[in-house]
Amino acid sequence: MQRDGRVVIQAPPGEKQMRQCTLCAGLLLLLVSPLSLEGAAPPVQFELAAAPGFPATGQRKWIDFMKQCGVTSIRIRGAKASDEPEVDNLGTAARPVYEVTGLISTDNRLYLVGGTFRHGDKTGLVAWINKLKADGIEALTARTGAFGLTDKQLVMVHEQLTRPVRFSTRGQKSSEVVERIASQLDLRLTLDASARPAMAGSELVVEEMQKLSSGTVLAAVLRPLGLVLVPDRPQGQSVRLLITSTASARESWPVGWPLKKIPGNVAPTLFKFLNVEIRNIVLQDALDALKPRIELPMLMDHNAMVRYRIDPSTVKVTVPAGKTFYKKILDRLLSQVGLTCQLRVDEAGKPFLWITSAKKK
Repeated sequence: MQRDGRVVIQAPPGEKQMRQCTLCAGLLLLLVSPLSLEGAAPPVQFELAAAPGFPATGQRKWIDFMKQCGVTSIRIRGAKASDEPEVDNLGTAARPVYEVTGLISTDNRLYLVGGTFRHGDKTGLVAWINKLKADGIEALTARTGAFGLTDKQLVMVHEQLTRPVRFSTRGQKSSEVVERIASQLDLRLTLDASARPAMAGSELVVEEMQKLSSGTVLAAVLRPLGLVLVPDRPQGQSVRLLITSTASARESWPVGWPLKKIPGNVAPTLFKFLNVEIRNIVLQDALDALKPRIELPMLMDHNAMVRYRIDPSTVKVTVPAGKTFYKKILDRLLSQVGLTCQLRVDEAGKPFLWITSAKKK
């Protein structure tokens, strides 16, 4: 177009808007791409060193197998005397790029840091790769114990569950007690699907457990509901406390811990002598009379009592006249109905009595 002797080049209708859209799209890409990279799993590249004499056809099979396991960057070379399994981070702590060196032995095994795999063990190798991506190099060699946690993680859980329960529990809804304890912990507490129906009920806590530690109280409150407490660490996540059904758990947090000291030093009142005679008294009444004298919390294993049809509020017991100590009195009372009394301590070392079945499970 010519205007006043000047040549004016005018964009066709819509072209200007298209350039603006393209510019916006470019800016959007710049904004979105870093965010998407943050959530992406770190890349893992493999360099496998094959033992001398390992056949070329075998090397080809390993490459094909690694690709089946999701590995996209892999090369195989002959092994050197100095080779050993290792993993290096070629990136940064925030954005790692892992380089894995593995050894293929003459017996067709792949040796990696923290793992040895046969050709074809796709489940094992994929799990190893996912563990590296999610938890980093240290996770490959960290020694794990109970609940699949490292020693450091177990100590952390124990310290959290040492915190005392500072409110009255007796007569409170079980679910509310659990919620209040969870609110005072720094660990995330999660219900799985199997635990939700039981936690939605209206069951009440029978015993007073104020001042006992959180771990023991949680385990004791959950047990009559058919639930247990399980510390665990899902891959790529932090340690949590999981509430699940008894049937779903291979191991669970216990209601208290065995003594490591002499019982008389832990609970001297239990071994105080007195003259006693109990004749045909309801077991629960006898226990209630002894509680203030013994000065220890008494927790009942309600599951065991239901299983063996023992009702402390109806069965009657007797202790003949004589001089004895409180622990012996309890043993005599409980043995008459198939129960036993164990002296345990909570996570903070505070003693309590655990009344459960005398029968071995």
